Amino acid sequence: MRVSALIPTYNRRHYVPRAVASVLSQTVPVSEIIVVDDGSTDDTADLLAQQFGGKVRIVRQTNQGVSNARRRAVREATGEWVAFLDSDDEWTPDRNRLLTEATSLLPEEVAWIFGDVCLVQDKADDETIFKKFGLKLDKSPHLFRDSMQVQHPFQFGLLQASLMRRQPLIEVDAFGAGLRHSEDFLTGVQIACRYKVAAIEPVVTRMHRTSDLKATSLDLAGRNSDDYHRARMLAFSLILQSGRGGRWGELYAEAVRGLCKNVAERGGAVRNLSLEQFRYGITGKSVAFGCAAMFGTPGLKLWKQIGRASRRLRGQEEFSVMGIGWNS
Repeated sequence: MRVSALIPTYNRRHYVPRAVASVLSQTVPVSEIIVVDDGSTDDTADLLAQQFGGKVRIVRQTNQGVSNARRRAVREATGEWVAFLDSDDEWTPDRNRLLTEATSLLPEEVAWIFGDVCLVQDKADDETIFKKFGLKLDKSPHLFRDSMQVQHPFQFGLLQASLMRRQPLIEVDAFGAGLRHSEDFLTGVQIACRYKVAAIEPVVTRMHRTSDLKATSLDLAGRNSDDYHRARMLAFSLILQSGRGGRWGELYAEAVRGLCKNVAERGGAVRNLSLEQFRYGITGKSVAFGCAAMFGTPGLKLWKQIGRASRRLRGQEEFSVMGIGWNS
């Protein structure tokens, strides 16, 4: 089977060689390595060409954001399966062997297989994503009955630790929404709505979350951004349209409210946008928020103040139940 390793990058000349080296060090080699340089201004592409030569295919484009870089990489790939790696992370040596061997043990409707991730932080720590967020597999590989259970509330199938069939990604136009955050979450949902998802137990990727990367981390910078909420609106809407029940309608409304708050903080109009809350149902909270939105920014500021007061009150009640007074 052919596996294409895909590395989108932007101004990561000090880190991306480590990522590429980890792919080249695989016990079972990948078929090709494609680096999409998304308009770097630090000579990232030139450095890679000098250091790795023909071992890496470099695709250069003007800066268009991470989604477009990932989408371009998928379309440039020639493998039946593709595997992403962020330019500041690295694969474990046996990653490709472990994931490709798992494909032979799983049915054809599986389009996404993922492994565990070790978080590399400033302080020595072997904490893994599975352990931190409580995913336990009864066997490896494990086929999930409901693919959505590993997409929300936490997405365990991180792109850096996954092996995906290329054709399904093209079918759903993965990374085609132009998002600059949470494009991985939306893609996971798009695949989970149509295909099966499986996991293996071993750690297959080392994700670097050290302090030197904090200032340029898209993940950290984009949390609570407009695209964070837009991605969830698109994802939850897709889940509902696939016929799944549950509280996805409430989650959709929450994402709408989050986007409304962002727009209002910039002084934008939110009256029409707030009506999106009611697309999949009506709740008391959505009605109250809609009323607040009718008054624009002042109304949402009041909503925010009421929310803070409510949380403080709940905190007082919790302390009271525990037998702890504020004056103790």
